Amino acid sequence: MNFRFETTLTEEDYFNFNKFHMLKSPYGKKTVNSLRVSITVMIIAFMFISVLFGDFSLESWLYTIPLLILLVLFHVFMPNYLTFIIKGQIKQMKKSGKMPYSKESVIEFYDESFSEATEDNKTEMKYSAIERISVVTGKSIYLHTNNIMAYIIPMSAFASEDEYASFMEFIHKRCSVIDYYNY
Repeated sequence: MNFRFETTLTEEDYFNFNKFHMLKSPYGKKTVNSLRVSITVMIIAFMFISVLFGDFSLESWLYTIPLLILLVLFHVFMPNYLTFIIKGQIKQMKKSGKMPYSKESVIEFYDESFSEATEDNKTEMKYSAIERISVVTGKSIYLHTNNIMAYIIPMSAFASEDEYASFMEFIHKRCSVIDYYNY
């Protein structure tokens, strides 16, 4: 075994992962950009229909002003709205009694694979299962296995800066797609 981390995740760690995933990761950015484009096209279509069916009158042009304001507000406040949605989903999961993450786990890294052991489960994966790694400076490392799931290693799991640097050197040899974020 090369590295062993005993991790303790909090609700805030889980929230930060979901917020990062939705707003900053390549996976979430695709979804958010698709949403932005579709809403923009829809509002522009309403504006065009308003002007076209209004025979290009001044009144029909004035009707487009609230739609234009709505479009601008949508783009400005969309990240805040998505953050609000994520908080609501987490609150709903908490209310139902089962959170989709394990509060405590042990993640061990070997030469050919890594494993995670929780109270309920033990998984082992080869490094080829990792699609990408996202390093959020000063907060966490996310080992993405697909566009939904990731193993979360909070920075608090590292005993020192040297251990962090050694781990990053180790993991970089096993996964070539590593993105760094100051978030």
